[in-house]
Amino acid sequence: MYALRLYMAFAKVRFMTQLEYRGEYFVRTLSKIIAWSTGFIMVMVLLTRFQAVGGWTVYEVLFLYALNMLTHSLAGTFFMNSFENLPRNIRQGVFDGVLTKPVSPLFYYVCTNVSAGYTSNYVIGVSVLVVCFAKLSIPVTLLNIVWLIAVILGGCLIQAAGFILTNVPAFWILKSESLMTLFFDDVKSFLQYPITIYAVGIQVLVTFVLPYAFISFYPAQYFLGREDALFHPLFQYLTLPVGALLYFVAVKVWNIGINRYNSTGS
Repeated sequence: MYALRLYMAFAKVRFMTQLEYRGEYFVRTLSKIIAWSTGFIMVMVLLTRFQAVGGWTVYEVLFLYALNMLTHSLAGTFFMNSFENLPRNIRQGVFDGVLTKPVSPLFYYVCTNVSAGYTSNYVIGVSVLVVCFAKLSIPVTLLNIVWLIAVILGGCLIQAAGFILTNVPAFWILKSESLMTLFFDDVKSFLQYPITIYAVGIQVLVTFVLPYAFISFYPAQYFLGREDALFHPLFQYLTLPVGALLYFVAVKVWNIGINRYNSTGS
């Protein structure tokens, strides 16, 4: 309970600080709305023209997009600012201050970098999911709602682990921003569409090496009743376990980085 109260206090201060500059907050929110809405519109235009991609209809692909967006936004709220800026904070010596606090460095670092800029993403993502549920006639049962929450939580953990693991190498190589672009942003772009349209090598990559397919593709198999995945149908139930395992690994790697950390003296 103490940790939760401490977190809420940090988060509140961080949120209020960002909301102090209303104009900047509005512009940032608007830019996120435009960016994600453009993605949705591109998917709809493409699929309206070609009717389907790999046998997936427009609302099935939008279902994938919405899951990816929601989980990215949830993870981004707590982890994006922290880990996107980690290499720079290490180089400039800002990270030294994190280690002087009488709480877990990860806990403190995440809590003091909460972002208030994803509110619009939640609204858009949830709205698109609701539309997809209606258009695809997915039953709104207690089981499906509970499972959707579990999937979003698992996907959020996978996204959070991605933020951590692609930036923690900064403890060793200092300048590691390109790793996040290469191993997180670029690879995750494959999730905009069903992975079955890609070569087997890509499907193996996003399932076993960088398991981002568990964010949206495999959960969608469950909700859409599809059985066109290359691998075992059991994979559609593994988002939360994979997310928990990947996040556990990320925290372990973070702890190794903390133990090996040497101040740059900046």
